[in-house]
Amino acid sequence: MKKTVKTFATLLAMFALFFFAAYLALRFLPYPALRAFVERDYSLVLTDKNGVTLRVFPARDGVRREWTDIEDIPRDVRNVFIKAEDKRFYYHSGVDPVAVIASAIRNASAKRVVSGASTITMQLARLIKPRARGLGGKMAEAADALRLEARLSKDAILELWLNAIPFGSNIEGIGAFSRARFGVAAAALDEARAAALAVVPRRPGLYDPTCNAEAALAAARRLAVRCNVDAEAVAAAVAEAAAPPPDGPAADAKTPFYAPHFTERARSLLSNYAETLEGASGGRASSGGVQRPVKTTLDLDLQLYAEERLGAELAKLALNRVSNGSILVIENATGAVLCYVGSVSWFDDAVSGKIDGVRTRNQPGSCLKPFLYALALDSGFGPNAILPDIPSVFGAGEAYIPANFNRRFNGPVRMRVALASSLNVPAVWTLERIGVGRFEDSLESLGFTSIAEKRGAYGTGLALGNAEVSLEELARAFSVFQREGKLVGLRFIEEERESVDSVQAMSPYAAFVIRDILSDKASRWTGFGAAPAFSTPFRSMFKTGTANQYQNIWALGATRRWTVGVWMGNFSGATVVGKTGSSIPARIAADILSALEAAHPDADLSGVPASGGAPEDVGEMVDVELCALSGMRAARFCAGTLREWLLRDRTPDVCEWHRADGVVYPGEYQSWLAERRRAGRARRGDGTIRLPLSGTVFYVDPSLPADAQAIRIETSGFGDGALVFVDDVLAGSLDSAGVFMAPVSRGKRMVFVEDDASGAHVEFEVR
Repeated sequence: MKKTVKTFATLLAMFALFFFAAYLALRFLPYPALRAFVERDYSLVLTDKNGVTLRVFPARDGVRREWTDIEDIPRDVRNVFIKAEDKRFYYHSGVDPVAVIASAIRNASAKRVVSGASTITMQLARLIKPRARGLGGKMAEAADALRLEARLSKDAILELWLNAIPFGSNIEGIGAFSRARFGVAAAALDEARAAALAVVPRRPGLYDPTCNAEAALAAARRLAVRCNVDAEAVAAAVAEAAAPPPDGPAADAKTPFYAPHFTERARSLLSNYAETLEGASGGRASSGGVQRPVKTTLDLDLQLYAEERLGAELAKLALNRVSNGSILVIENATGAVLCYVGSVSWFDDAVSGKIDGVRTRNQPGSCLKPFLYALALDSGFGPNAILPDIPSVFGAGEAYIPANFNRRFNGPVRMRVALASSLNVPAVWTLERIGVGRFEDSLESLGFTSIAEKRGAYGTGLALGNAEVSLEELARAFSVFQREGKLVGLRFIEEERESVDSVQAMSPYAAFVIRDILSDKASRWTGFGAAPAFSTPFRSMFKTGTANQYQNIWALGATRRWTVGVWMGNFSGATVVGKTGSSIPARIAADILSALEAAHPDADLSGVPASGGAPEDVGEMVDVELCALSGMRAARFCAGTLREWLLRDRTPDVCEWHRADGVVYPGEYQSWLAERRRAGRARRGDGTIRLPLSGTVFYVDPSLPADAQAIRIETSGFGDGALVFVDDVLAGSLDSAGVFMAPVSRGKRMVFVEDDASGAHVEFEVR
């Protein structure tokens, strides 16, 4: 008896040791297929800032496969799938003996294989490592199921399986199939919808509602009976799943395709953000992509509104060959991109809709002027500086003669008026004194990489936007005026918090002055009149630009919280028919800012500088009363005055232009005063020749007689009747405007002008 007990105990110990060793082998021996399966690539799901799905990119193998945590799948939904495939899932260890015996009986009775007795764990094992059909394959599959049960919890096995079930149509997993058939995430499923989905994996070609709604309904109803689910609800779910998405390119919840240029951009950036995302949100980052939905900064409601506004305006311009446009909206405090319209329609190949207009480079026209004047302010100029808006020639051999949009010249203008009214001559005059190279340096520091690529190729035309820049560069740089001169990095992903606020692109004072000027309705009047497109019920700043014979029209607008950039034109380079003003994109920008202000009246302003008053920490400033004409301190004879914030060390002298006997202008305005019959007189002093510049080359027009052609000699500072010599031969005298029209004759010529006090000469060539 003792021997029998001892033998039994020994056998029991051996069995225990065997099973323990088997467990250890199942638990700890390498299972590389499982590791590869867990780390496989998943679809990239991009959502807007509120969690609305924008777009789903397939995994790298082309399969739509979205990860869903087990906790996010409702328990009732899980139970439907368990009852459909393995009702004793929680009561076996990977292989269900009861199911095996029942399957063997059914197969023997039918004399063919009608049931495989596969458990959920065995199905998962087959998905991890497919096996050959037959008894050998089944046994290997069962062994792998035991390995899974030894390594993973039941919920972990169920989670992997639910995320890997093949549903056909190149879709795997409950998350991707739920979106494809119902337009919702798996978390939004109910029992009826689950019943419509759970029958599909058995025969996808037959039970998928989009393939055969009648067969799908019959199968779903049979499952519903076993799960005690309402039959009418199941019928409604099958009908919903079978409904096709809307015709045409319109995005739908089943196949979301919103903001395509933005989502393409976000996808390209995600490889740089993977580590940040994983650390910040606890998300799973696989070797191929992110398994959790990635929340972007985009506001879909704003995006759809902007797309609608752009389309409506472009529809009115079809006959003008303005066929496309782009919009970018930035949150100033964080650099978050809230709206990104790359073109009017991604699907319209006739207008090259797949080109991303936010990043495409075009000539910006006057949109570079705010950055030029900001540099001028940081170079010693003030907003009260007087700039000449008179006919001028810049350059020599290749003379540049700018004109204003309205073809008028306004004489002496303060910098505030020159910028607010976007006058051209003062801008080129300012750039010539600052230097093109310094302006290029400044633009580079503001993020204009396009400028860096072609340094030295622009000349003074850079003041008027002869370079090609992108809307993204312009809008990002424009936001510095609302950020005390700090350049912010654009952010596309919510979890990405990296900032480049340390880049101080200009002084806070310069940013304040430009912001104030571009918000000043009164100073715009000279160039734009009432400018209703710039009118908003809240404080806002605007700058517009037109280039390439109206092929590119731009508008930049900003408030404390947001910056909007709009470009309209065409990608083909086709000449625009007629004229299209920049007030059109300005209206769009103003409408978008209004929509933002209305939607976020109580938005958090932390990190956003105050607007409208004098900024802090910009140096000591004083509020000075100035003469509106001379920009100097107002005196008793000044007819009009205004107030301006100036740095204390840059306060001007008292006005010398207004005197008891009238207004005396600097000598350079002599011809402007006389020819336009302005009140006042020009100061006389050392005479100079303003035009032409030495080295200029003129060409005779062979279609006109020689005596009908002349070269304008324009001077300043000479007394009345100053004599003019051409090649040492007396040719005449200056008129009251200080102008002489020299006769044309080919060859190199020298003109000398003198009066009793001074003389000056200029050399040029006539060909």
